[in-house]
Amino acid sequence: MSEGCHLRESTLFKEDVFTDGHSSVWGSLYDPAAQRWGYACCKSFDRGSKCSVAKPEVAKADDADSGIEKTSPNSADMAEDNPWDFRNPPPKLLPQAEVQKGQPAAYIDHFVHFMVGEWIRQRELKFPGFGDFERNSFQSKGALEEVAKAIGPLLWRMKKGESLDRGEKNDVRLSRETRTSMEGKFVKEKSVMKQLCMMATMAYEKEYHTAHEAYMHLTFGNKMWNLTHVAHVAACTMKGAREYRRNRDSLNTYDMDPVSQKYMHAFKKLLHLCQCIRPNTEDSGKNFKM
Repeated sequence: MSEGCHLRESTLFKEDVFTDGHSSVWGSLYDPAAQRWGYACCKSFDRGSKCSVAKPEVAKADDADSGIEKTSPNSADMAEDNPWDFRNPPPKLLPQAEVQKGQPAAYIDHFVHFMVGEWIRQRELKFPGFGDFERNSFQSKGALEEVAKAIGPLLWRMKKGESLDRGEKNDVRLSRETRTSMEGKFVKEKSVMKQLCMMATMAYEKEYHTAHEAYMHLTFGNKMWNLTHVAHVAACTMKGAREYRRNRDSLNTYDMDPVSQKYMHAFKKLLHLCQCIRPNTEDSGKNFKM
């Protein structure tokens, strides 16, 4: 290949995207004996783990992610994979306006702490009033601990003032297609902070239908095409086939960040718990079952 030339960028995946402090991509290291892929920079085979040899960087503040106390993101005890302390939960679930002047991050923090504390309390009482399916789901071994571990990074990121939006910011993909109708579209992602706050607020209001709508926006977004679709249609005799391609739309935070994906699942689990202990009896049609 002549100097100055380079291969066309893939339309399926972003290339050379370094995450979690790694200086190499996932798949840059392979262990033939264990048949596992990993990161060449730190020799880790745990995908989604933080790079153990990365230099600490100052987190970028997000004005929207305000409402709870922020401390230095560089301190060792601020690592988002550290266990979060869920002791001393609030005694009651308050409306958003009564929690630090309605700051979204503060209310998400309030909702999560209350629901985890309520889960512990209900477990000690053997989940009175729960249906068999719901009781088995919430009292299953390790269920609470799994949710607490998954949602911890969300609370650490808010405490450090980091932005929760980690999807593709703009569409810079190149494609060989000449017809714009075949290109994937850049779909602006709804704010992760606002959607989580909406879920918590609607849970307090017992508007669970709207809370689940916010979760759908959070995970699926407004994409029309989640995957690149390629179809081959036979052309004239002896002339091969013609390819028709529709490239995927831009990826949101749920698609891009495995850590965010886990805490979104955990947040929904807490929403389900809220439905069990605070059901909407006035409009049963708006209650979703697990």
